[in-house]
Amino acid sequence: MSRMVVNETAFDEMNRELVESTPAPESSTGVLQGLFALAIPLLLILAAALNPLDQSDATPAGSAGAGLTLEVALKLLLAANVGLVALAGWLLCPPVRQRLARFPGSVLVMLGVVLLGTSVVAYTPAANVSRAASLINGFYIVFAAVALHFLTLQQTIRCVLIGLVIHLVAAWALYWMGGDTAVYEEEFSQTLIVERMGSTAHPNSLGRIATLAIVTCLSLWRIRTRPMRPFDFVSLGFVFVIAAATILETMSRTAAVACAASALAIMSDRLSNRRGVALSLLAAMTICLIVLSIGLLSEGSDVGSRVVAVGTKTGDVDELTSATGRTEIWAEAIRLIAHRPLTGWGLNSSPLLMEDYSHHTHNLLLHAFFSAGLFAGLCMAVLIGWTIYHGFTVVDPLFRGIAAYICVSGLFEDTAFETFPFASTLLWMLVLLAAADQRATDQRAADLATDADANEDEELVQTHATGIMQPGTTPPGITQSNP
Repeated sequence: MSRMVVNETAFDEMNRELVESTPAPESSTGVLQGLFALAIPLLLILAAALNPLDQSDATPAGSAGAGLTLEVALKLLLAANVGLVALAGWLLCPPVRQRLARFPGSVLVMLGVVLLGTSVVAYTPAANVSRAASLINGFYIVFAAVALHFLTLQQTIRCVLIGLVIHLVAAWALYWMGGDTAVYEEEFSQTLIVERMGSTAHPNSLGRIATLAIVTCLSLWRIRTRPMRPFDFVSLGFVFVIAAATILETMSRTAAVACAASALAIMSDRLSNRRGVALSLLAAMTICLIVLSIGLLSEGSDVGSRVVAVGTKTGDVDELTSATGRTEIWAEAIRLIAHRPLTGWGLNSSPLLMEDYSHHTHNLLLHAFFSAGLFAGLCMAVLIGWTIYHGFTVVDPLFRGIAAYICVSGLFEDTAFETFPFASTLLWMLVLLAAADQRATDQRAADLATDADANEDEELVQTHATGIMQPGTTPPGITQSNP
């Protein structure tokens, strides 16, 4: 009895010493982490909602306009706050630096450095804008790594989705209210003008926002860990309806094709089962019915031409064969790249240099070569290549969806690394960095398993060599039984 009392007293003293020797958490550290946890979601929401806002680009007359308007001032203020959080996270959080030092984070950092370095010799009329845009993109690269340190990938995706939905709601409100920017009048000839939804940004930008809303919403539904509640069904339906209506009103074929490709990539692992086969057959039947309907309405004309013309804005099949004039745009972009192959012309210089060619290169890889030259183009090619490779090998539906969107949309649009990064840039960087984290975690787990197997083999070798069993081990071929 006395021995038990002595043991309990010794145990209490040991616990007391352990508690006293353990340093209490610093209140300043807790406050800092709380500030990060509050600021990062807010900044993600604002970046997704505010950065695409460009009413000067919602009308053809203002597509190349640049100046310090209210919306530009708000986006600059947002970028400054993103820069502060990025800098603080870089200095105070070693895992952030480690995340950016690993591939493909290192390639993102290299791309940011090249953009900033080449902006020194940017096209003179656009030099200041180019330098500011390069610095802002550098801020967002580091900010993405900081966001993943304090939030999970799903939490960051939800924040981006909220920002996308806010922008879509605002766009439809302004569209219904009317005004100078509500409708984008695209002129194809002196007698043919096509009206598209404008309001808050260029129709193609609105189409990209709507597509990303569908992609992120569908991805979050696929990776959910709990049953759907009524509120979830209502939210999901609302996002799909407003996003699909936006794609239709903006008449963005790139958005529609990218959305279909992303949805197919997200659901690709479900297409091999019975339900997937049934859905595939239903889709094929729907397409056949559409073709049949067009044939009946064509009154004997060429059905193939009528079917193809459905996907055009003007009814002219040549609009598709030239990718709405993009073949000429790409030729002009390549011609300009050839003049400055090493340094490019500077980020956001295309609105001035390509004023007669839709103001943009309309291709993600050409966008990198045009903006910062050879090394930026190589970095972009590496990122795209790794995205494609990982998209085919990964089981994560979210990564597959974003990868499909980037690859398809990037064929026809400057999908990433805009002056103020859109949600597409944020999502791409987030899934790239998160995938690198997962690969590092899997590698550590594999190394630990290998070490454990090696230790077990070493113990067996020693046992066979000496014939002496280590305490607590079981001879090979003998199974322990419970007493």
